[in-house]
Amino acid sequence: MTSVKTMTEKLNKVALIVALVHWVISFFTDRIIFTYVLFDFSTVKSVLRSIEAWGVKAVFGVFLVALWQWIFWMAGKADRRFLKVAGGYFLLMAVLLLLTWPGIWRMDEFGILSSSIQLFPHFWQNYITSVFYIIALMLVPVPAGVVLVQCACISLIVARVVTLCTKPGKGWLMFLPFLMFPVLDSNLYPIRMSLYAFLELLLVAELFFFWKDRQRAAGAHKSRTPGYWAGLTVLAAVVTIWRTESIYYLVAYPVLLLMLGKGRRYGKQILCYIILTVILFAPQKIGEKITSGDQYELTSVVLPLVPLVEAAAENGDEQLLSVIDSVINVEATLKGASEGKTGINLFWGDYNISEEEDKFQRSYNDAQFAEFKSAFYKLILKYPEVFLAERWQTFWNSCDLLENTTDLFVKDDVPNYETFQSYPLSGPVHDGIRTSVIKILELREKQNYNVKMPAADAVYNVVPAVLVLLGTAVFLLAKRKWTLLVLVLTVLAKVPLVFLTAPSRLFMYYYSVYLIGYCVLFYVLCCTSLRFKAVRCAKSGKAGENHG
Repeated sequence: MTSVKTMTEKLNKVALIVALVHWVISFFTDRIIFTYVLFDFSTVKSVLRSIEAWGVKAVFGVFLVALWQWIFWMAGKADRRFLKVAGGYFLLMAVLLLLTWPGIWRMDEFGILSSSIQLFPHFWQNYITSVFYIIALMLVPVPAGVVLVQCACISLIVARVVTLCTKPGKGWLMFLPFLMFPVLDSNLYPIRMSLYAFLELLLVAELFFFWKDRQRAAGAHKSRTPGYWAGLTVLAAVVTIWRTESIYYLVAYPVLLLMLGKGRRYGKQILCYIILTVILFAPQKIGEKITSGDQYELTSVVLPLVPLVEAAAENGDEQLLSVIDSVINVEATLKGASEGKTGINLFWGDYNISEEEDKFQRSYNDAQFAEFKSAFYKLILKYPEVFLAERWQTFWNSCDLLENTTDLFVKDDVPNYETFQSYPLSGPVHDGIRTSVIKILELREKQNYNVKMPAADAVYNVVPAVLVLLGTAVFLLAKRKWTLLVLVLTVLAKVPLVFLTAPSRLFMYYYSVYLIGYCVLFYVLCCTSLRFKAVRCAKSGKAGENHG
């Protein structure tokens, strides 16, 4: 009780009033885009929906209190350099957003937006994405508001990373990775990976500089407040569950904390992290099972499945094929493969097929799906060269972007596009300018978006970033810096996981590795440049003394 009273007394009263006023106003601004009803007692379902709406608004109210307290604190005590970097980067992104208004929308975001305005979670892209959308839309109640809030969050993370990596007035080279075209383009794309990549970068940066502080001073851990650890715990938990392949952080993060504390200090932090991760993870698994069953898991195998089925058919593996056929139509798979279709094309093409016998998927139960997975793994073991060849091709060509976003306002008869255009302030400021800016960012030919410029696949490519991280890992191994080695390997661990499960050749699957890899590269260049300048200045000073 005393701690709650003390916390209440520390609240900025002006910020509290501003938050309350903002919360009241949000009930009116929500009407611009949201469709929820606060008072509907006509049916049991309506009552439950009303209770849900009030619950969401209550959570939003708590969020506003925290937000305005933080804003007032930042205005009075924040590092001016941090504010300059955050403000400058946000201004840049705001200009790019205005030019590409309402941002870069491709496919899944339309469904997330549609669910969010009804306060429904969208489990395919993780319910945390829906939570972010709902909060963003309550702050700025137009579709572009999601992009604007995303850019604001990214700007704050950029400022934190840059100020951690550089000294006042020095090291602005560290700003460059955030100006690369794939990064700017992704910032305008409201899919979960765009913000997730920056959250993972922030987590890695915080752990790295905590290690660095401990190297400088034995009591560095004491400078981290309970608030800092609470924030880091939430950050780590979100990074762990927001992307399926990142679940390995459940082991990696506690190991890193134990290494940082040499096994003595961070038991409470680890326990809190594990409990919070489980709490956040449970709704996703339950919701995913209810809404889409095994469909998301199935998408991670269909791409290599097609060549494996072809190989099995050529070699007469009827027993394995019969098990596969209980979930995936083998005949349709072979026919699709002969027509040059990939597994993911066949998976999504089911929606355009009316005859049940021609569909790629069959109706199946949990037992059949479990047997299907077992048969799939047996096919991998039997034809490893087929599996690895397909996976390597997918990895090597993961330079693509999902859908042509430039035709959002010119293409007819696309339900997602038509629904999107019905939302307020959804139209571009100027469609020609929007298209031109997107083509520049995505390195596309001026006359035809579908034709890439020669440098496109080299720029939108994770391989250089992976090589940077691998080189860093080798260097750290040679220097016996075990904690940093584990940190770098934690980032690299994502590569084989995505390599094995990527459902398509999309750049975004490796984006977080790309972002962290290039940040490591520029940090090394920044440190090398500063050391070179220091040595040169020292030599100049010594020469001046000798001359004198």
